[in-house]
Amino acid sequence: MNTRKRLALTAVIAMFAILVNISKGMHDSMHTTPAVAGYGNEVFEIGSIIYASDFSDHANWIIQIEASGNSPYEEKISYSAGVLDLYMPAKGCTAWLNKKFTGAITIVYQVRCPIETINGTSIQARDINNFWHCSDPFEFDALLRSSETRYKGNFSSYHEMLGYYASTGGGGRIGNQTTRFRRYPRRADSENIPHLALNDKDANPDYLITPGMWHTIQLVAYDGLVQYLMDGRVVYEIRYGDDIKVESEKSGKKSTAVITYSRETFPAYNSGYFGIRMVASHHQYRDLKVYRLNPK
Repeated sequence: MNTRKRLALTAVIAMFAILVNISKGMHDSMHTTPAVAGYGNEVFEIGSIIYASDFSDHANWIIQIEASGNSPYEEKISYSAGVLDLYMPAKGCTAWLNKKFTGAITIVYQVRCPIETINGTSIQARDINNFWHCSDPFEFDALLRSSETRYKGNFSSYHEMLGYYASTGGGGRIGNQTTRFRRYPRRADSENIPHLALNDKDANPDYLITPGMWHTIQLVAYDGLVQYLMDGRVVYEIRYGDDIKVESEKSGKKSTAVITYSRETFPAYNSGYFGIRMVASHHQYRDLKVYRLNPK
């Protein structure tokens, strides 16, 4: 399918989403109660809230925006009425919360891609991306100091950090095609390295973005048990003893292998920072909460 046909198809999908969301109620009330699902049912329960934000605390956010040269598009950032609004045409952006979390936690928030600003090119419904329990491998807090470090908003600048990553609605020039989970780092000493990479939900419409709809995203880190949930349903989860896919890349060629997920090979990340990421999109975020997870 050529680019023109893909863009036309994207427009049709967006129009269909408008009708769907009118019937659902596009402005659903906030409901970000965390779920216990999948592997979590066996080992933990939701504890107390350790952090909550209506995004009026905007001084707590470090926003790193990719340089875009002579781009005619201008990014916009606003904090209003309990919503963080990030409008990032044709460029990448990562927003870090400058609060370090330690131990077993779950992070939950709501996000949507407003239909009214989608144009199919510089703004698409795409890339609801997440980083959690993340840190710099040499200086823990360096992620937050974009003026002094390599973390500049472009996606590849984060490949050497430590942490967990999950993405809904990724893709190439046309987004909202992939749904993935990775354990970072992907690179070390400027070289690609084998890393945990799951992508079996790619191209499955049940796990992609519905334009205009408020999606509830939930991230779990409980020792080596890691989960990514969307709208109360497990998208990806791993725990020690699972067979998992490892991705490698050499000379531009990718390869995969299946190995056992073990503590020795993949030690758990037990502290770090939370970040939200996007590219060529307009996202609105609300009702962020972080909960402690307690053993059953």
